[in-house]
Amino acid sequence: MSLEKLLEEYLNLLLKYFKYDLEIFENPWMYIPLLIPAFLYLIFFIFKWSVLTAPIWIPIRMCLKGFERILKK
Repeated sequence: MSLEKLLEEYLNLLLKYFKYDLEIFENPWMYIPLLIPAFLYLIFFIFKWSVLTAPIWIPIRMCLKGFERILKK
């Protein structure tokens, strides 16, 4: 499997999950009982997307930490 195909599949997966999350947030039952379900799902949403996007932000963060160490010396 080529890198382009792998990247395309990963982005399609992220898009599919994001559309699903939007459908969940659009449901009226999320807002009727004092926003409690919406708040709890928002916490889950943040955790879920930090895990799903980890292959993107972890290498960037590691590079930035390396540059920071170089600049401090």
